[in-house]
Amino acid sequence: MATYSHSRLNTFENCPLQYKYKYIDRIKPDIDTSIEAFMGSRVHEALEELYKQAKCCKVMTFNQLLTFYRKQWNKNWTDNVKIVKENITKQNYKKMGEKFLEDYYKRFKPFDEMKIIGLETQDRLTLPDGNQYHVRIDKLGCRGSTYFVCDYKTNAGMKEQSSADADRQLAMYSIWVKDKFKDAKKVILRWHMLAFDKEVESIRSDKSLTKLQNEIMDIIRKIETATEFKPKKTALCKWCGYQSLCPLWKHLHKIEQLPFEKFKKDDGVKLVNELTELSAKEKEIKLKIQLIKDKIVMYGKQIGVSVVFGSDAKATIKEYESLKVPAKDTKERIALEKLIHQYNKWLEVSTLDSFSLKKIIKQERWPKDLTDKAKKLLKEELTHQVRIGKFKDGN
Repeated sequence: MATYSHSRLNTFENCPLQYKYKYIDRIKPDIDTSIEAFMGSRVHEALEELYKQAKCCKVMTFNQLLTFYRKQWNKNWTDNVKIVKENITKQNYKKMGEKFLEDYYKRFKPFDEMKIIGLETQDRLTLPDGNQYHVRIDKLGCRGSTYFVCDYKTNAGMKEQSSADADRQLAMYSIWVKDKFKDAKKVILRWHMLAFDKEVESIRSDKSLTKLQNEIMDIIRKIETATEFKPKKTALCKWCGYQSLCPLWKHLHKIEQLPFEKFKKDDGVKLVNELTELSAKEKEIKLKIQLIKDKIVMYGKQIGVSVVFGSDAKATIKEYESLKVPAKDTKERIALEKLIHQYNKWLEVSTLDSFSLKKIIKQERWPKDLTDKAKKLLKEELTHQVRIGKFKDGN
């Protein structure tokens, strides 16, 4: 049996390949951490120290807290901390952390809002399947039989109530709290949103916690039975420490290290540049071809012919009626979408893909009443097709 954690499960869901590199292959990442995570760690350390002192009936001054934070920052800083966002410096992040601490200090001084039971707890919750779940609570406290599982968040985005009520991390910790502290009648999950100087709270029922625990075990089963770990491209890739190994980013990581002259000579760079140029030309040629086809149709109409001849080829013009899907946000489009949804046929047309819809109607695959109603909302337009072919005398 293994020990799992919130971050470990999140890693698998965000990118199975990153999970493999980190937890199975145990490969050291290219970067120590991101600047956001680095700043968050220093803020956590400062608040942990603040409450350690408070437990000993000693209230730190804000200057003492700030001095501790800055000392930890300088002690742990390395040049291998990754800064992704442009125009935001190391000092910007450092001052951001100082502001978080200042707001928190002013709000909660003298830090006696609850009895502190644990800080940065290191414990394990045994799941029904025998696996262990790592319990690391930033701040655990109580007031009588009410327990508080507190988490410090340095995120730039405010956590909405719906997000808090669906959060897995603190909810799993509350299972451990209820198991360990038998006097706990209520467990409040509290997120300190430090960037906003606000708190968000959530309370879970025993039924919802049982459901959550089963969901966690389902994810663990997926991990343990996985036969392949594919990369998943998301916005989080910017902060990944395995880009030098990942098939999605390995080439970019390689060429970013090259001097300009060698960069231009890289085979991959040359091939992609060549393909880009040809694709641009292809697009231009396609537009020219369509323009000439339109002119051939007009010419055919002017002289009353359906075949136009060149030196050694002919252009055959075919005319037919075609159904056109109404433009987005028009009343006809809205009515058509509503109609298809009513008959539970939406998935069949790939979110109203016109090709799929016209094919279904032509092949009469839907009930006649639905087809008739849909046709009324579709526009019929005259379409021309021009095909080029070789010709010989008499053919």
